[in-house]
Amino acid sequence: MTPAIWFGGLAGGGVLAFLPLIVVIRRCLRLPVSLPGIAGILTAFAFWTLVTALAVRDWQTAPPKLFGVLLGLALVYLLGVDPSSIRRIRGLWLGLAFGLTGVVALAALFLTEWPHRKLLPFDDLYAVLPEGPRVVYHGSRLGGVGPNQIGGLLALLSPLSFALSLDSAGSGRLVRAITVFVLALALTVLLFTQSRSAYVGALMGLALVGWWRLSRCAWVRQRRLRRLALHGSVAVGLAILVAAIADTWLAPLDSTSDTLAGRLRIWTASCLLIGDHLFSGVGPGQFPLVLNANFPELSEFVAPHIPHAHNLALQALLELGLPGSVLLALLIALAVRGLFATMRMSRNESLQLLAVGLGGSLLAYLVYGLTDAIAPGARGGLPFWLILGLALACGRLRDQAQVTE
Repeated sequence: MTPAIWFGGLAGGGVLAFLPLIVVIRRCLRLPVSLPGIAGILTAFAFWTLVTALAVRDWQTAPPKLFGVLLGLALVYLLGVDPSSIRRIRGLWLGLAFGLTGVVALAALFLTEWPHRKLLPFDDLYAVLPEGPRVVYHGSRLGGVGPNQIGGLLALLSPLSFALSLDSAGSGRLVRAITVFVLALALTVLLFTQSRSAYVGALMGLALVGWWRLSRCAWVRQRRLRRLALHGSVAVGLAILVAAIADTWLAPLDSTSDTLAGRLRIWTASCLLIGDHLFSGVGPGQFPLVLNANFPELSEFVAPHIPHAHNLALQALLELGLPGSVLLALLIALAVRGLFATMRMSRNESLQLLAVGLGGSLLAYLVYGLTDAIAPGARGGLPFWLILGLALACGRLRDQAQVTE
């Protein structure tokens, strides 16, 4: 259904409007009528998404984002609510860790609109990379996918791949070798994007997975001094790298939107819009239209086309309104709680590593979301919903079976 939702417009994706109704009818027929836990949150979220459509001004741009959110909720329901098994969860882990990660990394080589004269001297390298079809509308022209969006996706997926490459307890050598190759490809493309937000997010997510794996080694656990040295070295190394990357925000670049001053202008305008549309938001996919109507000067001082608020929380508030943002935050909180419980209480080392990888992915995505954003209903947001559903399934598996194998 994805092509119909994303490229078929309003008629192609309209069938998704019936998904919340199907959930309610299914529950009512089974009795009791109540929708407990995650199912109730997802149902309320789906209905609220339809409410946000009342704020839509331009129905040419709204359907992909609106139906993208509904598709994401349907995937979370499928993965996170229905009973799961270790075999099914491992299959999803493999599919995301080197299947989807490899597809995103390879597609990025053909679809990305690479930056020029930004941070690293890659201009000559960009010239030899293949140029694929121009697939994204930037307000006045067709271009490639933004490098920051590609960077965010790879930052989200890399920690999960890293965790699988370390899974000696549940994965064979061939699987781990393939995962290492895919991870190296993903990190190379991530480097090409020159997305500082993605760099910091990926560093945090990968560091969490690496730190957890090293802290479980017998050599480190034998002595307290070794544990302190590990914690200190990771903290100092991350602080130095993040400070070096953050320092580039103050450097002058060709694009004002890629500087801290430009981001501050966008964030200020976004906060003012939130104050005017706190309850329902501006509607899915309406941010550029509403921003240009209320703050036309930003197109001159920041960038001609500003697709999103460059902050995940602000973007969620603008597209989903306050109730939808609270429901999204609640889903993330439930997923994180389940992952923490799995890491601490499960006796299955492979499942523990999966929980750490999912936690690293969510951490990377949220850190990336501090200074950039992939809108909840955007096409690039699909991996986020998959990882969120898998994280909820991982926590529910521990709750249901108390895994001991």
